Amino acid sequence: MHPARWKLTLIACAAASCAAQAQVTAPSDAGQQPAPAPAAAAQPAAEGEEPAREWRLPPLRLGGSLAYDMRAVRSAGEPSSIANVLTGTIGTSTYLYAPWLATVSGSLGLSTGVTHSGAGTVGTLFDDSGAHERLRTRENFLTGDGRLELFPRSRFPAEAHFARQDSRTDTGLASPIQFQRQNFGVSARYRPESGLYNLSGAYDHRTQSGFGFRSKQDSVTADFSTHWKANELALGGAFNRALTEGADDDSRFTSLVARHTYAPSNALSVNSTANLTRTEQRGAADADLQVLQLASVGLYHPDRSPLTLTGSMRGLVLRDQASDAQTDSVSGTLGANYEVNPNLRLTANGGLTTTHSGSGQSTFFAGAVGANYQGDSLEFRGIHYDWFTSGTLGTSLADSGAAGTTSEQNIGLQLGHSASRTWAMSPRSSLGLSASQSLSAAHVSSNRDQGTGTGLGTVKTLLNTVALSWQQSGDGKTGFGRVSYSDSTELGGGNARFQLFNFQLSGNFELGYGRSLTADLTYQRTHQRSGDLPALLDPVTGAVLRTRSSGVAGEVAFHQNQVFGVPRLRFVSRVRLAQDVLKQPGQLLSIPDRETRLWENRLDWNIGRLTTQVELRMSRIDGRRVDSLWLRVQRNFGD
Repeated sequence: MHPARWKLTLIACAAASCAAQAQVTAPSDAGQQPAPAPAAAAQPAAEGEEPAREWRLPPLRLGGSLAYDMRAVRSAGEPSSIANVLTGTIGTSTYLYAPWLATVSGSLGLSTGVTHSGAGTVGTLFDDSGAHERLRTRENFLTGDGRLELFPRSRFPAEAHFARQDSRTDTGLASPIQFQRQNFGVSARYRPESGLYNLSGAYDHRTQSGFGFRSKQDSVTADFSTHWKANELALGGAFNRALTEGADDDSRFTSLVARHTYAPSNALSVNSTANLTRTEQRGAADADLQVLQLASVGLYHPDRSPLTLTGSMRGLVLRDQASDAQTDSVSGTLGANYEVNPNLRLTANGGLTTTHSGSGQSTFFAGAVGANYQGDSLEFRGIHYDWFTSGTLGTSLADSGAAGTTSEQNIGLQLGHSASRTWAMSPRSSLGLSASQSLSAAHVSSNRDQGTGTGLGTVKTLLNTVALSWQQSGDGKTGFGRVSYSDSTELGGGNARFQLFNFQLSGNFELGYGRSLTADLTYQRTHQRSGDLPALLDPVTGAVLRTRSSGVAGEVAFHQNQVFGVPRLRFVSRVRLAQDVLKQPGQLLSIPDRETRLWENRLDWNIGRLTTQVELRMSRIDGRRVDSLWLRVQRNFGD
């Protein structure tokens, strides 16, 4: 179709939308279904005749918009581009016969766009002077969605939906790649009048396509739940298939889950789960993994009783068709917790695991008893002081068949204390300082290779922690901040060490009329030293291994209403970070595959039905910088 005809079509859509608004009377409450227009008075039926049935079309609620989008994208190592898109959208909602029978809603958007791109990467977002060649592309595409709901207010509602989206009209996307998404799905639910059970099912078909790729995904889900007396039962099943056209890639995932809860009283509860999954991969490397898991966990704690009992049973059946591997495992645990008094608590636990695989059968048993004593808190000149001590005695036995039997015994002791103090900075804010120290010692002995294996023998560890925290509430400001440092050092032996620095800031701060700052930011840095034992040294250089890592994650946003005193002019600036850096000698850094940094600035201005938005994004995606500028002007029509 000629480009001029597309423009005429968009103008006709806008004119039709305005005309429909003038002809159709919508209800005053936008949240309610439109009421039928009053019918003309029917002629009285003659004596002995049935009244004439009058049919009327349900009222339509019409609306639409006309929008212009300009998007400029510059990405390191990629051609820069400027796209101009004009979109006309019309939407409607109504019902069939009556609102209780079926409701229908949908929208249709027609877009025409022109994209200028070049091979150069120098210049600004609007200047591609360094391009060796320029490409001009004109495209026309459709977007929209539709939804049909049957019996929406009944015990057996059903719905069908369809949606088509395009990245060129989505301001929430930072990726410079143009792609389209389509989704079609149906779902239904059923609940009997007694409410004894619930049934639901859904099917979705999704496609995503772009330059050089097209992928499909189909998913089917079904759920059933019921309850009787002290029992609750839930069953669920799902099937997913993902396929990439043009590539030898076809994956399927099937899952069946059953959950049962038995709680005859407040003192006893038993939760059981059965899960069967199958993962199939067909392509360059075929795979077929089947896993069956059974688990049951019980808790018994009578009211006002110092005794608490816990128990669990687990089973695992694994079949890997690709490697012809088979694994069967059964395990059980039992634990007890007894509170002698508010200060002293005794614990005991044990577990047995039996595993059968292609390499043979093995059995593992572990048990331990322990005691924990928490001293009474002391107060001295505003300082809150606590101390504690604990001890454990454990044993384990491993029988791996032909490899023989290995037994280990371990003894652990721990002694620690902490002190904290809080200062009131104002009636609604406080500052707190805390410090803690603990000394632990563990001795492990084995019937083979005693004292020579990693972790065997006696290990003593000293842990020191200090933290400074701040919190505030009220007066439109709610905030929390904390800085902490911890140092764990091995005394004697290998002299291993682990250090952790952590900073956290979060809150919502009102800075004045119409201005606010929200923050949720975390920064963490670690340093680890492996130790001097020969088994822990670098096998190549013989040096002590050192690992450093740092990570920052969070978001800080500034909101301003009525910028420069202009009504309904809003400004938002936010910075989002999500980056992890690992530094280790001899290791290559992995290339990030996500948006690790983002600085977004957005201006929104609404004047009646006219909406204007300007958005500037500077981000780092897939390890490269991506800058984009988005301008949108939209005029809404109708309801």
